[in-house]
Amino acid sequence: MIRTRFHDLFQTRLPIIQAGMGPYDTTKLAGAVARVGALGLISTVGMGSFEMPGIGRFQYSAIFGDLPPEVLLSRSIDRVLTAVKDVPDARFGVNIPVSEEFIPTASRLIRCVVDRVKRDAEAKEKLRVIVTSAGDPLRWSKGFGPPSSESIPLKEELPEIVWVHVVPSVRAALRSVRAGVDVIVASGREGGAHCSWRDTSTLVLVPEVVRRVAPVPVVAAGGFSDGVSLVAALAMGAVGIQMGTRFIATRESEFEEAWKEAIVKSTEEDSLVARGFFGPMRFIRNNRALKLVDATVRGSPDLYKGNPCASTREILDLEVGGLNNLFEGRIDEAPLLGGAVVGRIHDIPTVEELCHRIMVEAEAQIRNLQTLLV
Repeated sequence: MIRTRFHDLFQTRLPIIQAGMGPYDTTKLAGAVARVGALGLISTVGMGSFEMPGIGRFQYSAIFGDLPPEVLLSRSIDRVLTAVKDVPDARFGVNIPVSEEFIPTASRLIRCVVDRVKRDAEAKEKLRVIVTSAGDPLRWSKGFGPPSSESIPLKEELPEIVWVHVVPSVRAALRSVRAGVDVIVASGREGGAHCSWRDTSTLVLVPEVVRRVAPVPVVAAGGFSDGVSLVAALAMGAVGIQMGTRFIATRESEFEEAWKEAIVKSTEEDSLVARGFFGPMRFIRNNRALKLVDATVRGSPDLYKGNPCASTREILDLEVGGLNNLFEGRIDEAPLLGGAVVGRIHDIPTVEELCHRIMVEAEAQIRNLQTLLV
């Protein structure tokens, strides 16, 4: 059995986080992941994206209807709690983007979680984690955030919550330490969807973040899919891994079967980066993704120099408008998010099968490595 600080921090049996991934709420997936002893996350980016400037409601109404984000989140929490009711040690959390564009919505979503955990004993027992991402953690820390109704000091409001922040750089990791986060997810450029402006790989990023933020625990993300990569993360000093793309390609995930099949059919060369909602995003290579790259070259070329730059109307229309193509089955004209790890994913197992396989492979790999010692 593999045991790290991850287990004590999150009170799970497995050192694995299922990433929050839009456009869906990943409620069914989070419940399945929590049931097998890993940490499942509800995704909120799709719940609130229609409130962002320039994004219409109609693209998301097919998924979420017309309810406010905090109502949608509350219902997702209800569904996960129902899914894990008979599993006493199941644990789950909520992923909330905190980019500048999303802050008003993020504040309401964080307030929803805080209020729910404070008043609901079952939620307090099993909803143990808030993961913030795609923004600055200092806003959500006492003494650093601007004094406004949109500033919620997370650890002061909810001391028992495990606050995790996702970072793409050492600089962002150090800001997270300053903010008082409990755990840092260091996500290399290989990761799917939202990724770093700079082309820093997981192999470079994770061990350096581990070194610079010690003793704060670090979870590795970006390119993880199996037991071998879990062992690699542990060797870099991480306490566990976060996986997104690998969990999309499971039977329980809410994502379209065509999306899952696109992952399985892809090679290690079939992902690319273009400008997206909250900055750079990694997509699975298809016709829509190539159009997004072309639009990025025309309108936001500094992205490929590693410099933060604004999106354009053309890019936004290609990405958001592509959701309709997804719903209508025109998969080559849909923006399919996925990491570089698509080239290492070859099947669509159940969550239980996947997690069991990862742990068996990891233990076997550790035993094999021990034979190298003389």
